[in-house]
Amino acid sequence: MITNKHFGTLANGQTVEEHTLTNQHGVSVDILTLGGILRRFLVPTKPKATDIVLGFDTLEEYLADQSYLGALVGRYANRIAHGKFSLNNADYQVDVNQAGNCLHGGANGFNAYVWQATVLSDSNEPSLALEMSSPDGDQGFPGNINVKAVYTLTKQNRLKIEYFAKSDQDTVFNPTNHAYFNLAGQHHGSVANQKISLEASHYTPTNANAIPTGEIASVENTPFDFRQSTIIADALALNHQQLEYGNGLDHNLCLDKFTAAQKDAFYAGNAACQQSGLEMKVYTSMPGMQIFTANHFADMPGKEGAIYQAHQGVCFESQFYPDTPNHTHFPSAELKANAEFYSVTEYEIIL
Repeated sequence: MITNKHFGTLANGQTVEEHTLTNQHGVSVDILTLGGILRRFLVPTKPKATDIVLGFDTLEEYLADQSYLGALVGRYANRIAHGKFSLNNADYQVDVNQAGNCLHGGANGFNAYVWQATVLSDSNEPSLALEMSSPDGDQGFPGNINVKAVYTLTKQNRLKIEYFAKSDQDTVFNPTNHAYFNLAGQHHGSVANQKISLEASHYTPTNANAIPTGEIASVENTPFDFRQSTIIADALALNHQQLEYGNGLDHNLCLDKFTAAQKDAFYAGNAACQQSGLEMKVYTSMPGMQIFTANHFADMPGKEGAIYQAHQGVCFESQFYPDTPNHTHFPSAELKANAEFYSVTEYEIIL
C-alpha cells in the first residue's frame, strides 16, 4: 500500500510530498520528494512500532540540515579532493563545500532537488519511483544526466533502493542513500552498544580531511575489522590515528564480494541490537561501504522530541570509493555517454 500527503512548500512554490510505503507485515517507510529522503522506517515491535532512522518533523529542519539525514546524495557521494578531477584529458573543478573538498555532490546536490514521484506498484510490494534531471555543469560536473531512484518495500521486509542514470557526456556518477540507522529506535541514544559486521578485508585509509591516501589497506589489527560481529564501542575505543582524524568511524570499507560486472546485490554485512532484538542485513552491488557513526552530532533536535548526540546513528553508505576519479586503481566511477547506470542496495529487517 502507498499513501501520500503534503509535507511542505518551498519558497519558490514547489511542493514537497511524503509517500508512505507499507507491506503486508506492517513494515513501512516514509519517503520525501525532497532529496529522496528516507524520513521514517517503522518496524512492528511490541509494545509499539520502532522507528529505526534519524530524521526531522518539518520541511524547514530538512532545508537547514547539513548532515544529509536520510537523503539521496550525488552526483558523487562522499568526497572528491579539492573538488578536482580529470576526465578524457579535460580538467574539472566541481563545487567545494567541506574542508576544501567536494562532499556529496556539492552544496546543491541531489539532496536539494525536489524529485518527481510515480507510483509503480501499490501491491504487497509497494514501489515508488523518483526522477530528476541534472543539467550539464550542475555543481561543475559534466553532462546532462537523467536519474531515477526506485524504492520498493518487499515481502521479505527489504527496503530495496535501485539507482538508474544516463548522461549525454562521459561523466562520473556515484549515488547513495545517507540514512542514519539506530535499531533501538531513533530516540534511544547511542548505537555504541549495537553490533555491526561487514564482509570487507580491506579499507581505504585517509588523511586528516577524510581524503583517501590511495592505499588499500588490510583491516587486520585495526578498528575497521568487522569481519566478525563487533560492538561499535569496542571499535571506537581502539587507539588509532584514523579514528582521531574522523573523531570516530567515517571510513570506506572495500567489500570482498564485489566484481566489476556486478549487477545483483550481494550480502555485505549486518547490524544488530540486543535491546530491541532487531537485526538488519545489508546487500549491495557497489564496491564500497562508508561506515559513519554520526561523530559530529551534539544536541541536535530530531523527530518527536528526540535530541541527537554523537554516535546516535550509523550510516551504511553503499558507494564507489571516495575520491575515485583521482585514483585509477580504485573501481571506476566513470559513466560513459549514453550508457545505462544501475546499482542496487537493500536493507532487510529481521523481525
